[in-house]
Amino acid sequence: MFSKRKAISLGTMWTLLVAGGVAIGAFSASAAQQAQQGAQPAAQASAPVEAPLTEQELIKLVKKEKKDPQKIAQQVQTRGVDFEFTPDIEKKLTKAGASEQLVTYMKQFTPSARAARKANGGGPQVSAEEAEAYNKLKDEKTPDAIIKDADDFAQKFPKSPLLTYVYALEASAYQQKNDAANVVKYGEKSLDLDSNNLISLLMVSSVLPQPQMLNNVSDAEKEKRLNTAADYAQKALTEINQLPKQPKETDAAYQKRKDQIAAGAYASLGMVHLERSRMALEGLDQGELAKAEENYKTAISKSDTPNPADYYRLGEVYAGENKLADAINAFTKAGQLAQGTIIQQLADQQIQALKKAQQSQPKAAAKP
Repeated sequence: MFSKRKAISLGTMWTLLVAGGVAIGAFSASAAQQAQQGAQPAAQASAPVEAPLTEQELIKLVKKEKKDPQKIAQQVQTRGVDFEFTPDIEKKLTKAGASEQLVTYMKQFTPSARAARKANGGGPQVSAEEAEAYNKLKDEKTPDAIIKDADDFAQKFPKSPLLTYVYALEASAYQQKNDAANVVKYGEKSLDLDSNNLISLLMVSSVLPQPQMLNNVSDAEKEKRLNTAADYAQKALTEINQLPKQPKETDAAYQKRKDQIAAGAYASLGMVHLERSRMALEGLDQGELAKAEENYKTAISKSDTPNPADYYRLGEVYAGENKLADAINAFTKAGQLAQGTIIQQLADQQIQALKKAQQSQPKAAAKP
């Protein structure tokens, strides 16, 4: 199911995260480029939660508001930028009407500057060559190009404060290629550099408990991977609760933004417990199934656009609990949300099998 899972895009997730100004802290469910700095708004009551400014958006903003640099500065402070400053970009901004002072101020809100502030309250600035390499990587359009640029970047700039972002982008690219092992490998490389990298926590916790990561390994290794996934998911929930509120963001919009992100972590916990239930010596562990049910229902309830894979897994949980009618309803919902995909095909097969099972069950005796 890993390869078929529809998850929040890395771009969407980053937009949701950095809407409050945290450094990269999920994953594709494809705009990996914007993911490193911003997040797409969940439904808001008033103030929108916007993604970081691209180079072209910033130049356009400077041209439009050059007579009001304070307004430009406020926009940049609120949204950040999704690129690194290079001499060429600085020339473009100056030509558009930005003063040297304004350009210097805006440099505080690049990906590397945010990462450095989070790491140690300052830290090294990236070189122009480093910034250009990062911007090129971020703007690549295909997974293979992202992977190649990421490997080149890591080899050329092994001490870069941007490396945790680079590895998260590389993990996302491997996710698009349905390569679970490398999602985990590069997601954990990102976490080695920043253990609070929320996007990497969500990516790895979602992939580690998938069946293809647990097949053909010992029970001890399987339990280790499930424990690691659970730890990452719990840490992600802690990080989500600490996300800062954006200026002018209503309480309702702020909570909705956090819930939208948290749904993925709860789904990961659901998968952990579902797989643990299958490790019982005889039958399925009903206690673990109950925990899986609770987490999948929470994941679904926290999102305005639930993941069809979560409904599918919830159907598997209900089937294991012998709640056949509930299982049929969950699989039906999964199919409705994933029409024309492999999830719909698998869900339809499950529904047919469950209906046959219902028919074969002895009917309850009629009450006198």
